[in-house]
Amino acid sequence: MKKGSPPYIARCRFELSLATGLILSTALHSTPVLAQSEDGTERRDEEIVVIAEYARGAVVTDVPPVLELDSADIDSFGASSVQDLLTAISAQTTSSRGRGSGRPIVLINGQRTSGFREVRDLPPEAIKNVQVFPEELALQYGYRPDQRVINFILKDDFTGFSLEGEIGQPTRGDRLHTEYETNVTRIGKNSRINLNLEYQKNTGISEADRNIIQSDEGAAVNLGDFRSLSASTDNLEFNTNYSRTFENGTALSINGDFEYDRSRRLQGLPNASLDVPATSPFAISPVDESILRYFPEFGPLRRDVKTHTGKAGAALNGKLSEWRWSLTAEYIREQIDTTTDRSADLAALQTSINAGIVDPFSDDLGSLIGGPRTDEARAINQTIDSLATISGTLLTLPSGPVIVTLRGGYDRESIDSRDITDGVTTNSSLARNDFNTGFNFEIPLADENIDVVDTIGKFSINGNLGYSELSDFGGLLEFGFGLNWEPLDGLVFTASAIGEEAAPEIAQLGNPLITTPNVAIFDFTNGETVLADITTGGNRNLPAEKRRDVKLALSYRPKWMDNLSLLVEYNRNNSENVATSFPLLTPEIEAAFQDRVTRDNDGWLIAIDRRPVTYSEVRRETVRYGLNFSKRFGQRRGGRTGASGRRERNPNARPSGRPGGSARPNRSPEPAAGTPLETNTQASPQRPQSARSRRPGGRGANRRRGGRWRVSAYHTIRMQDRILIRPGVEELDLLNGSATGSNGGSPRHKFELEGGWFNNGIGFRVRGEHQSATRISGGLTGSDLSFSDLTTLNMRMFINLNDRGKLTENVKFLKNSRIALRVNNIFDDIQDVRDSNGLVPLSYQRGFVDPIGRYVEVSFRKRF
Repeated sequence: MKKGSPPYIARCRFELSLATGLILSTALHSTPVLAQSEDGTERRDEEIVVIAEYARGAVVTDVPPVLELDSADIDSFGASSVQDLLTAISAQTTSSRGRGSGRPIVLINGQRTSGFREVRDLPPEAIKNVQVFPEELALQYGYRPDQRVINFILKDDFTGFSLEGEIGQPTRGDRLHTEYETNVTRIGKNSRINLNLEYQKNTGISEADRNIIQSDEGAAVNLGDFRSLSASTDNLEFNTNYSRTFENGTALSINGDFEYDRSRRLQGLPNASLDVPATSPFAISPVDESILRYFPEFGPLRRDVKTHTGKAGAALNGKLSEWRWSLTAEYIREQIDTTTDRSADLAALQTSINAGIVDPFSDDLGSLIGGPRTDEARAINQTIDSLATISGTLLTLPSGPVIVTLRGGYDRESIDSRDITDGVTTNSSLARNDFNTGFNFEIPLADENIDVVDTIGKFSINGNLGYSELSDFGGLLEFGFGLNWEPLDGLVFTASAIGEEAAPEIAQLGNPLITTPNVAIFDFTNGETVLADITTGGNRNLPAEKRRDVKLALSYRPKWMDNLSLLVEYNRNNSENVATSFPLLTPEIEAAFQDRVTRDNDGWLIAIDRRPVTYSEVRRETVRYGLNFSKRFGQRRGGRTGASGRRERNPNARPSGRPGGSARPNRSPEPAAGTPLETNTQASPQRPQSARSRRPGGRGANRRRGGRWRVSAYHTIRMQDRILIRPGVEELDLLNGSATGSNGGSPRHKFELEGGWFNNGIGFRVRGEHQSATRISGGLTGSDLSFSDLTTLNMRMFINLNDRGKLTENVKFLKNSRIALRVNNIFDDIQDVRDSNGLVPLSYQRGFVDPIGRYVEVSFRKRF
């Protein structure tokens, strides 16, 4: 090869570049990092500032996330959808404030959505990163600070079509579950479409299937064959989502969902409680007595509930100069049709018995009464939610930008109900219009660009103020404030206080009146299990609730141990005029709500009105602490870029600006799309990957990325849980003998454990919960109940068949498929309930407490 020829020059340049690269690599890995001053002299003790931008789609905030996952982490969960993934990480995504559903706020690529449906059915393979943030971040998106925020960063280019089938059953038999689901997803750089169709079917469980012991009268007619422990259900749902990003950066997403659900339940046999006067010629006792008769000739009483739900939503996100704005809207229409069979009217029969004309013990007594009556109820619930928000930098202080979010919205709820009971039709209509507005702010008082940070660390405050005008309750106010303090790198302290006025849900006010006969109830007063009629529906007399909450939290991510995070939280909830469902009928509750309870002349419980009631005051205090830890193994050496856009830095290099160092990016309203990320040049170079290994799901993909394991553990201590029904009535202490639910009082301790291991396509996950024992005091005249502690452990194992040798090459159909085995409640632990005599009440038999028990499910999923 001649000197000066193009090939020769190219070769020389290549060799020179290679040599230079080797020299620089050796120097960087074997010598200390040197900082150079303006005069060119080297200084060994100065720190290095690492400048980085947020990754495309990441949330722009200084609030540190509580959890970050990359695509390899997501694969290790073996989830089939985002909903499955959220279930697996629920310990990190559920709010601990003790209010609401606890479901997190969902963002897609850092932007608001019209609802969880937009992301719920996305396949995990389409997700690049997941960020989970504490409740304080919700303020920046126009939400209240009582929900965590989870951001899903999607891949820029993804196409997938999948089919999945599941079949499962309790190990005690019955309740066969089958599920079929198909999903189509296409994600481009500027558009996204997702279609999901799902069908589920569950067969029922009867009391006879679980060997429920009946009363003598019930055993005589095999009553267990005619009563359901678990209803048979059918569910069909279709969900569709479409999103488009335009050239100016504005993003539009629309979604629609239709769901049909039906449940069928057996309510027992038609029956009659008949009084037999002592003067009757058929009496067998010298005193008046009552007898219970069943009439199997009419067949079982049934309840059939059909629900049709339609949902539509849209979200529009964009930028106006340096301000980010969003418009979201959602419409939901739900129609619930309920038919309930009831025993015939027996007034004429009782009159004949009193007159001595009819023998109440006759075998053909049923021929003297009519067949069951059928009550009907229909409720149509409609909801419109709309909200506009705009967020950006109001002004810039020496400590950083002041971020403000303004919001305004209009909501409407309506419920139209009709119930037909004993042939009498009652119509009810209730509507609520809600105009609301508010603003949130965040002010940095000490940030990395001022000297005071070296002394006290980072410090910021936030607050919110909102007002709602309700058509049926008038004006309601909400407010809150908080602070974030990071005295050391990785150590973050947050405090917040929330105050608000809240109206009861419109369903609590206007639900149709429904009476369910023959419900098994434990009567604490007499220490017996009885069958009583239960009435449910709305209560128009519920007042507005007043809430005051305080939360203190401390999180720590030590730099001496990667992927370890520690968390301690304290929550205090105080509420007044709390609208709630009717509590468990203990002697304390019956004394407070005597007008809701009906007893016969002998004192036996025959009916309860369980429409919502109001508590005068509720006070709760909890402490929750725990840890999250994850570890990778078998991975090639090299940095890993997370959702924040920063590579894991070399532990020997300390960025400047604050004690301990932190490579925190500069804050900006939103990064430019496609901005290159600056990474740590000390990362070891990796060999180029072959096209086959880069292909999603290709052979060797998981082996190349190595394995990983993860564990999280939390302990919740309930320090106080008290309810004052109204002044002058003894306060309920749910930690010391009082209760509002049939599962006993509040457990003082609750433990949560999650863990998983994944390597070479094989995954294993466990989730466990343990709660301490509780008790219910029956008072001086009633019976006490003790509830044992409860431990449940769920396990899931799965195999990605692509990673199991040549199996998919030999069986082509198995390519891109996964087999999973799920076992819930491995130890079949069911809470044991005993009365003061050490006996199990009939209404607390194992089948009543938990008819499912240990449950086993097998699923098969294939991607095309």
